[in-house]
Amino acid sequence: MPEPAASADSPFTAVVRVLLGRAGGGRCVMLSRHHIRRCCVATLVATITAAVAGQTPASPDRPSGPDPAAAVGAFLTVEQWVREFQTPAPADPASLVPVDGASGVMVMLRHRGRLLGTGINLSGDALMVRRAAGRALTSVLGDPTVANLPEDQRARVGRTLTLELAFSGPMIALPGRTFSDVAMQLAPGLDGVAMRRGESLQVLFPSQIRQQNIADRLTRRLPALAADLGLPAAPLPELTQRFGVRLYRFRTLDLTQRAPGRRPMETFRGETLVRIDEIDADRIATLASGLTDHIITSLWGRDEPFGLMGDYRPALDRYEPLLASPRDQALCVYALGRYAGVDGLPASEADRARTAASVILTELAATVEGEPPPLPDLSTAAVIVLAANLGIDVDPAVTEPLLSQAAAEVDGVIDEADLSTHGTHTLALATHAAAVRSSAPGGPDATAVAAFVDRVWTRTPPGERLSLLPWIGWAEDLLRRAGHDRTQRVTDLRTLRTVLEAIRVAPDPATADLRGGFQLGRGPAASVTAQSARPAAYLATMLGDPIFTPPGGRPALDTRHRETMRYLVQLSVEDRLLWRIRNPNRALGGLRAATWDIDQPVAAQAIGLLAASETLRQWRREP
Repeated sequence: MPEPAASADSPFTAVVRVLLGRAGGGRCVMLSRHHIRRCCVATLVATITAAVAGQTPASPDRPSGPDPAAAVGAFLTVEQWVREFQTPAPADPASLVPVDGASGVMVMLRHRGRLLGTGINLSGDALMVRRAAGRALTSVLGDPTVANLPEDQRARVGRTLTLELAFSGPMIALPGRTFSDVAMQLAPGLDGVAMRRGESLQVLFPSQIRQQNIADRLTRRLPALAADLGLPAAPLPELTQRFGVRLYRFRTLDLTQRAPGRRPMETFRGETLVRIDEIDADRIATLASGLTDHIITSLWGRDEPFGLMGDYRPALDRYEPLLASPRDQALCVYALGRYAGVDGLPASEADRARTAASVILTELAATVEGEPPPLPDLSTAAVIVLAANLGIDVDPAVTEPLLSQAAAEVDGVIDEADLSTHGTHTLALATHAAAVRSSAPGGPDATAVAAFVDRVWTRTPPGERLSLLPWIGWAEDLLRRAGHDRTQRVTDLRTLRTVLEAIRVAPDPATADLRGGFQLGRGPAASVTAQSARPAAYLATMLGDPIFTPPGGRPALDTRHRETMRYLVQLSVEDRLLWRIRNPNRALGGLRAATWDIDQPVAAQAIGLLAASETLRQWRREP
């Protein structure tokens, strides 16, 4: 089935342009839906057929799928039914909506991002679209909010709904002895999964997986398909042997609209793609400003000094945990403070970032009368030291006890004989904080700090050293500026950049939304996540350092870094994603954990803002 490229029209997009009068990218010719539904004359059909025929030939891994032209027509038909809040009678010829190549269809109806109705039909015949639409509309009527409306208002509900259609392609058998084996074979957020017993079939469409945000938890969800088939809870081999159960994967052609009445658009893993030619300093400034907005929106909104709320889960519209950990709050303070110091940032933007940082740090340090300050662990202490070094305006009477304890915690680790009790990421943070402390009055000896940083390098296996970034990179920058010979570590950092260049996701229609991200773990897709922001932050710093980037090499490295920032922009929640989010105000501007995981971890917001800030520092615009 067709998959869109990041920088060019897919066959589906070409079809939509023709159907909606935008062929050739010119001015939109406004056609009524009445005319659109009747304009598929021979020339149009030939155009559509030629567009689809030009795709890569079908193969076992890339089978042919639903016909894009028929899918567009079906979307427009269902949209009219939804507006009228009525489907034609089964015997009415208008109920026949064939879509060649589609094995099934799912209809989803939303109101301002909240899912109200879903309908699925897997018959593959010309009535499946009508059946699925009817079930979705019935489901909407069952929603308590809609059910309580006066009858005349219920009839108008359809005009306020957005429509999503997903047409499933061929079912492909999935081998595997366990549910975990099966889940590992599924491209997260792209593959649907089906379970068959005889003539009965239960499915999870990719859109449902994304809606429920369970792409990373399918091992636990797959057994529920057996329950839906009326089978007992049992291991997969037993279900296969006793009941003849078979599992399949499938891809879908997904069409949706951003608002009621808007034209259909094709989505890839539930969203439209960010083009590489969009990525410049202005686009990164928008990313950074959006992340700042998102962090400020996550501030505790009551009188208690609780600082930031925890990871936001848009699928549930709640924060879990309710409050962010001290380390994550300190990370946001540091990111906001570093962002506020970017050259050329408008004064109003810098002021609001500093103000937010001050509020969070003050509330993190605040205690009730008679209560001792919180004892920070090493990772939290390290980030607090980093944040305090940025000169954020706070009341010393409130913050000094916490800052002193944090400094003592960092100073103490420098001479520890056994570092094995600390995790790699914690030690990476500690290297940067120790390097900062070495230049502070009364701080640790700089030679001892350099030796500590060397020990962290040495104890970290080469295959795990990417996890030290960006912190150990920034520590090394400080040590070199202080006059220490760090020749070997410069070589080590160059090696890490070479590794990152090798694992950056290249342009490929099959993974178009992952383009530019780093494959930091196992699996072709599952390892490309918001963790890419960590090395991205230091790669941006390297762009402006002649030790790593001689003048002649800057253009090529800027181009490669632009790929990575494209991926981070892809992760951000912008207008293109709000059509499927229940509470847009809370999610807007934030970074998702992955393109298939809409959760917004607090740490990802902070690290994403650091990467955007460092990139702006190198791509800075004129004030």
